[in-house]
Amino acid sequence: SKNAQYELLEKTKKSKKTTKALLDAAVSESNCSTTGSESSDGDDDDDDDDEYYGEVNRLNVEALPPLNEWIEIESGVYFKHETVAPGNTGEKKVTIKESTVNFRFKSSLPDASKRIDAIIDRAFKNYQAIERRKHVEDKSRYFYIQADTATANTGDDNNNNATPVVAYKRYALGEEKTFENLFFEEKEQVLQLLDNFENRSGKFAVKGFPYKLGLLLHGPPGTGKTSLIKAIAQYTKRHVVTISLGKIKTNQQLLDALFDMKFAVQGLDSPIEMDFEDVVFVMEDIDCASSIVNARADEASDFSSKPEDTSDKPVQSEDDKLVTSMIKACLEDEKKYNMRNDKLNLSGLLNVLDGVIDCPGRIIIMTTNHPEKLDPALVRPGRVNKKLLLSYMGCTHIQQMVEYYCVAKLDESQVRRLSEAFDMSSQAFTPAEIEELCAEHDDVDAVLGGFEKLAAKH
Repeated sequence: SKNAQYELLEKTKKSKKTTKALLDAAVSESNCSTTGSESSDGDDDDDDDDEYYGEVNRLNVEALPPLNEWIEIESGVYFKHETVAPGNTGEKKVTIKESTVNFRFKSSLPDASKRIDAIIDRAFKNYQAIERRKHVEDKSRYFYIQADTATANTGDDNNNNATPVVAYKRYALGEEKTFENLFFEEKEQVLQLLDNFENRSGKFAVKGFPYKLGLLLHGPPGTGKTSLIKAIAQYTKRHVVTISLGKIKTNQQLLDALFDMKFAVQGLDSPIEMDFEDVVFVMEDIDCASSIVNARADEASDFSSKPEDTSDKPVQSEDDKLVTSMIKACLEDEKKYNMRNDKLNLSGLLNVLDGVIDCPGRIIIMTTNHPEKLDPALVRPGRVNKKLLLSYMGCTHIQQMVEYYCVAKLDESQVRRLSEAFDMSSQAFTPAEIEELCAEHDDVDAVLGGFEKLAAKH
C-alpha cells in the first residue's frame, strides 16, 4: 500500500544484507513492493556495509497499517489505527499537546466477537514472545531496585482486591568492579567459596548439603561492602536484586519477591522472568531497613500479652464469635484485612531464608554496620554460610591498591614511606579513602604524598 508507514522496529535480527536491502528500499522512491528484495551490490562492499549498518543491524524495517483507514486484516475483519488530536482552542499560551490513539476493529460476521478476541489474543502472545526473546538475547546485567509504587499480581483490571506486589526499576551494571581491584583479608577464602558454589564442588557436592549461599557482610561504612556485592555479581555473571524490607508490608510480599522470580519492571509491559541462578539478592543495611531483624529483649511469645478485662463484657458463645468474625470479614476490605493479618515479621523473614521451599542456586547477601543488633536467629549457621568482616585496610592492602591503580610496583624507598606514614598515624583508613587518593593523583609518589598528609592529620 502506498499509504503504509515504515518504521525501524526492534525485532529478531535478520542478515546484514537483508537489513541493508530493507533500509535502501525504505528510503528510495521505488515501489514499496521492492522492500523485501535482496541487494544486487557486489560482495566487495560487504565490509564497509557491515560497519555502516552495524548500529541498526538489530533493527528491521517493518510495515505498519496506514493511519485513519480501515484495512482488512482477516477475512471479514477490519482494523483501523486512528489518532485523535484535541481541537485548537485559539488561546496563545504554552500548552502540552496530547493525542489519543485508538485501535478499532469491526466485523459483520456471525462470530465477529470471537474472531476479534482471537486476533487480539494472538497479537498479545506474539508481543510477549518478542519481549521474552529480547530478554534472552540481552546479555547485559542489571541492578534491580524496588520502586516506591506497587503493581498487582493479576491481569484482571476489575479485581480491586488484588494483592500488591513489588515493582522494580532497573539500571545497567558495569563490569569495572571486580575482585582484581578489591583488597581485603579473606579475599581468597571468598573466591574459593564462590568457586565451590558455582561448580557444585566441596561441601556443595555432598548430597543433602543445601545448594544455596547466604553471606553476611558487616563492618564500618566505606569498607567495601557494596563493592564486594558488585564483584560477586560480576564474578558469578548474575543480576543484582535489592530487597528493601522497609518497602515490603506483608510476609506474602516478601515470599513473592524472593520465590516468584518474576520482576515487574517499570516501563516494561511484561515481567522479567529469571531463575535463582541468574540473581544475587541483596538486603543492604538490614538493621536500618526494618525493626523486625533486631535482637529480641526476651524470648517471650507474641501470645503472652496482658489478659483482657472481661468483667463488664457479656460472655459470647463459640457460635456467636464465629458469626461475628464472619460478618467482620465480609464488611472489611479484603486487601486491608490480609495486609493487617499478614504483617511482615521476623518469622516471615526466617521462612524465606531457610524455610521448606527449595531454592537451589540462590545467593542472598545481607549487609549491616551493626551485627550486634541483629537477632541471633537471623544469622545462625544454615541461614548464613559465611560472616565476613570488612574492616579498615592494613599497610599491605594499601600498597596493593596503590600499585593496582598506579600500574606500578613500589620500590623499597616508596614501601618505606608508606609504612612509616601508616605507623605514625592513629587513624584507620577505609578502602574508599585510599581509592579516592588514587583517583586524585597520577603517580605513586603523588599518592604517597597525599597519604602522608592524610596520616599527619591524625
